[in-house]
Amino acid sequence: MIKQAIIRKPSLPLLITLLLGGFSQLASAQESFQKVVGSAYSVKSGALLYRETHTLSANGTHNVEYSEPDGLVFGHKVLDDSLSKIAPSFTQTNMRNGEEIKVDSGAKTIVVDYKKDRSSERKEADISYEPGMVVDAGFNAFVREYWQSLENDTKMKIQFVVPSRQSTVGFTVSRSLCKPDTQKGAECFVLTPNSWLVKMLVDPILLAYDSDSKRLLRFTGRANIADKNGDYQAVDIQYRYY
Repeated sequence: MIKQAIIRKPSLPLLITLLLGGFSQLASAQESFQKVVGSAYSVKSGALLYRETHTLSANGTHNVEYSEPDGLVFGHKVLDDSLSKIAPSFTQTNMRNGEEIKVDSGAKTIVVDYKKDRSSERKEADISYEPGMVVDAGFNAFVREYWQSLENDTKMKIQFVVPSRQSTVGFTVSRSLCKPDTQKGAECFVLTPNSWLVKMLVDPILLAYDSDSKRLLRFTGRANIADKNGDYQAVDIQYRYY
């Protein structure tokens, strides 16, 4: 459930919040842009690992195309946030290893359909919806919704839906110092795992936003799409809006 550690617990719309398999997504259909390109660099080596190109279709869906550094397209994602900005439904395919993800968010149940790779069997699980769940790009809508509270140093707890686990992982969202080379004047927030065990396995996720437009500028954390070996690498994604 979403909780505020400093201020009272917020009242959320019924169908919101669910953050999935990777937070590295950004826009919502309310954004004004033609295209957004995120360049994902390895935190370890600094090498460019892939690019993600975001566009909005005429019917309002948010489309993402993943490409290798040489431009070869290897993955696609389609998000539908018509029912919930924070808990959108989406499908994702990864041609690197055959991974397939489908999440269907409803008022009472979130259905997660996951196929690890080409040789794996498809698995489906139902997760009972609770206020405080965030799905994939929904983290961006969550930050925008509670911008003022977060900016006032309120700590808020969410449940992040992880498709590969077909379950949720708890995180605390709070204001943070920005990385030294982040754009001047940016506002930064950090998502820290609540479980000590998860903390040992997953580094905190750092988000940098333009303080005026509230556009996501930078994401540092675990990628939301696997490499050819099925691993989710630590990435530093920097976004440009066109």
